[in-house]
Amino acid sequence: MKKTIITTIAILLCSSLCCCAISQVKQSPGTALTIYNDNFAVIRNIRNMDFKKGVNTIKFTDVPSTIDATSVKFQCLSSPGAISILEQNYEYDLLNTQSLLNRYIDKKVSISVKGAGADVGTKITGILSASKDGNLIIQEDAGLKIISYNSVESIDLAEKPEDLVTKPTLVWLADSQKQGSQLCMATFTASGISWKADYTAILNADENALDFSGWVTINNQSGAGYKDAVIKLIAGDVRRVQPEQPRMYRQEVMMAKADAAGAGFEEKSFMEYHMYTLGRKSTVNNRQTKQIEFIVPALNVPVEKLYIYDHKKMPKKMQVKLEFENKKEYGLGIAMPKGKIRVFKKDPADDMLEFVGEDMIDHTPRKEKLSLYIGNAFDIVPEYKTTDTKRSRRRVVKSHEVEIRNRKDTPITVFVDENFSSWRNWSISNNSHKFEKKDAATARFKVKIEADSTVTITYTTTETW
Repeated sequence: MKKTIITTIAILLCSSLCCCAISQVKQSPGTALTIYNDNFAVIRNIRNMDFKKGVNTIKFTDVPSTIDATSVKFQCLSSPGAISILEQNYEYDLLNTQSLLNRYIDKKVSISVKGAGADVGTKITGILSASKDGNLIIQEDAGLKIISYNSVESIDLAEKPEDLVTKPTLVWLADSQKQGSQLCMATFTASGISWKADYTAILNADENALDFSGWVTINNQSGAGYKDAVIKLIAGDVRRVQPEQPRMYRQEVMMAKADAAGAGFEEKSFMEYHMYTLGRKSTVNNRQTKQIEFIVPALNVPVEKLYIYDHKKMPKKMQVKLEFENKKEYGLGIAMPKGKIRVFKKDPADDMLEFVGEDMIDHTPRKEKLSLYIGNAFDIVPEYKTTDTKRSRRRVVKSHEVEIRNRKDTPITVFVDENFSSWRNWSISNNSHKFEKKDAATARFKVKIEADSTVTITYTTTETW
């Protein structure tokens, strides 16, 4: 893609995507979706449209109900510059009972009222004065009649009002210099459609390697479906000015597994983000959650299991973390979008996978380390106490004791962290075990503990400010 187009996307997203579509998308009818992490998408729809020479009223249907009408860009691909849009209206007052009745206020209607018992009912004809509070108010020659909605069997209306539509529609006043069919493209943004990455890690029996795979989950609640669409996903923190508040929808989930013979996602850098393009077309229906394989499983990725104790964060628990590197030699080495990683381990008794924890990761570039906090150790019991404290002006000295009881039948290595305020000077003395300065505010003790045994770490901290 040209460098100028890449630079422009940060300023005029929709305009640049229109330009991209002309050079990259095959000029034939179809739909393309570029979906972003934060619940919106750019949609490009190419259609053959009929025009007469001069001013036309064109209805562009099958648009999402969550469309941002201010983002719409129109372009004639077959005859560039031949058609200009003079005016655009977004019609979203859809055909329903109440919208019809509201447009028949002060007009003639015929209402069939239900009967009871031997009464077969009656038909009332008059002028509709109001439709509200669960009642219809009809003006007859003799006066007004109030009819409850519950007693109405049917309502006869002469015709459908012209300004009502059955689905969200863009109505364009278009000035065409040519007559006939033209290939046109509309580009717009819509909310209610998003994607996320979900990952699965399966630990081996020795817990020193894992198999890693990933899936993309697309959730479409935008009010429209996209048949045989070209799908692109953008991962990264794209800034949007005054984004719309997300709408609440009722969840309806449909799972659609990827075609094993189909092409997967191709990843590439795109400005300051990463783009993932599906190598085949796919249909995304409205009110559907679709899953597509994202990462071909990477096998035997080296992993390190860590036991970490921080008495200030979790005084009674020993955290369990898994760390591995996103490297090509391990079958990974790709830009990983943010998402949830679920960790499983096989039970040797029946070879069934059992869930052992999960964590969220942020956008992670290749060659970076991932650290997953998956839970707390059951058989490792930490206990912390302060044994002495001395305070003076701008100085505090504390004596600490950390007892770690290993109730496992195997030896372990644990890391014990002592954290300090970043604005204080600190030092450690009288320590029973060696430590390293992990960073400016953290001292870390590395302690080996034999099976079914206890180790006590003691040390004194001095803080000044």
